[in-house]
Amino acid sequence: MEICPICNGLEDICQSCPQCGGPMEERGPLQDFIDGYSPYLSQEMGEGLAPPGTCVHLYYCRACDRDQRLAIPRRQV
Repeated sequence: MEICPICNGLEDICQSCPQCGGPMEERGPLQDFIDGYSPYLSQEMGEGLAPPGTCVHLYYCRACDRDQRLAIPRRQV
């Protein structure tokens, strides 16, 4: 079984904004932003949003109001 290390609290990935270089906030998996019910759905339903073996997370920069998607490799457990 593969899991996302961020979704499962195993690690934090710090991301710098490509525009201003400031710190970006991790806002959660991209599937949580599909619609109002998506955070309650199984993570398998969001697999079509990410390359195989990854979980796409949304990062946001407050300084320049920019967001970025980052594909996080899943780990075997």
